[in-house]
Amino acid sequence: MFSSSEAILARYSRRNFWLNVLDGSAFTFGISLVSRFTVLPLIVERLTDARWIQGLIPAIFFAGWLLPGLFTAPLIAAQPRRKPWVLLATIGERLPFLILGVILLTLPDLPASILLVIVLSLYGTFATCAGLTSIAWQDLIARIIPAQRWGLFFGLQAGLGGLFGIGGGVLAATILAQQPFPQSVGILALICFAAMVVSYIFLALTVEPAQAPIPARPFHVFLRGLIPLLRRDLAFRRYLFCRAAIAFGLTGHSFLTAAALERFQLPAADIGLFTGVMLAAQAVGNISLGALADRWGHKQVLVLSAGMGMIALLLALIAPTSIWFFCVFALVGAAQAGYQLSGFTLVFAFSPPAERTTYIGVANLALAPVAAIGPMLVGILATFTGYHTVFVLLALVGMIGIGLLKWQVTVPLQVKQTPSV
Repeated sequence: MFSSSEAILARYSRRNFWLNVLDGSAFTFGISLVSRFTVLPLIVERLTDARWIQGLIPAIFFAGWLLPGLFTAPLIAAQPRRKPWVLLATIGERLPFLILGVILLTLPDLPASILLVIVLSLYGTFATCAGLTSIAWQDLIARIIPAQRWGLFFGLQAGLGGLFGIGGGVLAATILAQQPFPQSVGILALICFAAMVVSYIFLALTVEPAQAPIPARPFHVFLRGLIPLLRRDLAFRRYLFCRAAIAFGLTGHSFLTAAALERFQLPAADIGLFTGVMLAAQAVGNISLGALADRWGHKQVLVLSAGMGMIALLLALIAPTSIWFFCVFALVGAAQAGYQLSGFTLVFAFSPPAERTTYIGVANLALAPVAAIGPMLVGILATFTGYHTVFVLLALVGMIGIGLLKWQVTVPLQVKQTPSV
């Protein structure tokens, strides 16, 4: 017999499913217009020729996404609902793009160094607030979406955003070609903010009943429980090691735009087209890989998508013309789609519901050093060796992680069934 919370979730399961698909789709479309793989590297390349600063983009993103959640996990677990926290914290994800757009349009003649600091600072604010939101949002989704639909949900959510983003990529290419820099990026930032406002409305309409909270624990008590969790869960520990290796390999994707600009002196409009191709592949990848993961398994999809990500790096090495980078960014889109949707979901699969926020926090903590420091190290290495050596090294590390994941990690079966959408 259902409890009151379970009855409410069953009643609103279809509504919650589609509202959050639309929320994520609008958000994905918006953030794609200032993509950390294409548009942000273009901004940095126009404002400075220091390669190591390119490494700041993924470093800022992952440090912000992964680290704050560790401190919020015990606080979130003690709350009966996740939605209020998400609605408050995510405001900080959206406002930076409004501010960025206004500054770039009204003060375009600021010195390059000041513009660079403003762009990176606002992006850091976005990333930090994303981290403050992330665990509560992930746990909200795990609560309101039936487990057997997680793959389909994440696939549709990001896939529809990617489909919208195909038009967005064409729009970005047109704006980057016809408007001067940095005003062109300012326009893209304002469109991004508008899409995020629409996303927020869908999120606010989600129905989440209160559930029994876990008693609040002091932060030091929470931290003391992390090491015992890793000691007793060998499979999860192995998974985190493999995912960290794969994440380090995928760091190379953040340098592909800079490498293409350096080798082929591309016009800004091509960056918009790369974005469109990447989003199209991401859309197809999210929808197809999400559905495939529900049938084939998320571990297998993570292996497949990570493999495509390493192939993208190797193709960038041998590309004789810039045309090849359309294929490279198609692989990047598909790889990032599978990595994100199955990376999230595998953490859910390892964690008992009562410990889900703790598992998410541990996963974030384990990935944080690689994700935050790795891009900086890669950027410094690229300064001395060039992108060729960097891409070879990253592809090698990523392939090691893929092999260990495939043959050394066993994922628990989902045994609890929840009402279907």
